[in-house]
Amino acid sequence: MKVHVPGAAVIVVNATHTLYEEAFGFQSLVPPVPMNIDKSIFPLASLSKTSIAAAVMQLVEKELVDLDTDVNQYLSEPDKRIFHPQYPSHSITLRKLLSHSASIFVNHAVQNTYYQPGDTAYEQQSLADMVYQYVNPNTSNWLPRPPGSVTSYSNEGSALAALIVERIAKIPYSEYVKEQILKPLGVDISKTGVRLSDFATTENLVKHYAYAFNTTYLEG
Repeated sequence: MKVHVPGAAVIVVNATHTLYEEAFGFQSLVPPVPMNIDKSIFPLASLSKTSIAAAVMQLVEKELVDLDTDVNQYLSEPDKRIFHPQYPSHSITLRKLLSHSASIFVNHAVQNTYYQPGDTAYEQQSLADMVYQYVNPNTSNWLPRPPGSVTSYSNEGSALAALIVERIAKIPYSEYVKEQILKPLGVDISKTGVRLSDFATTENLVKHYAYAFNTTYLEG
C-alpha cells in the first residue's frame, strides 16, 4: 500500500545504545532536498504529548502532584476554575487529561486559528491564556458526557496538563522539558526549539505535505 510519504528519519534504540538510524527520501520536494539523519529537523506535533506525560509523571514521582486530584488545586486561580459546566461535580484531573477522557470537545474552528505564520500564535497568547480561553465552563467546548466516561483526543487537554507542569515547576513548560527531559537524555538542546526564532536558520526544517487523491480532496 502506498502512503505517499516524501521522507522519513528512522532510529531504533534500546536502553543504552542506538541500534539503527537511517534517512529516507526528501525533507523538501521543491526544491528537492534529501532527508539528512544529522541535520533534518522535524516539527514534533503531537509527539509533544509524550513529553507532557513524562513531565507530569516526573512530578508524580516527586509527590508534587497526584493524578487523581482536581487540577484547580494546582492552578491556584479561584476566579478561573476549570470544570465541565454540565457536570461540575466531576473533577478534571491529570489522569483524565493524559488519557484524553476529560470530556473536552474538539472545536476545529478555534483550533484553525492557531495555525499562523512564523511565531505569531506564540506572540498573541501565552499557554495560560490559551488554556483558560478554551477550557472553561463558559464555552461550548465540552462533550455531553461526564469527565471520565468517554475518551476523545484533545490537544487543549494536553495543553492544560503542560500548564500545570509550569505552575508546579515555576518555570516555562518548554524550559522544563529542556532541563528535566532533554538534557538528561543527552540531547543537544541547541538543535531543539519551540519557536521558529529558536533556530539560527530554518533551512533544515522538514516541510509538511498532504497527498491529494483528486481535485475534490483539494477543494474540500
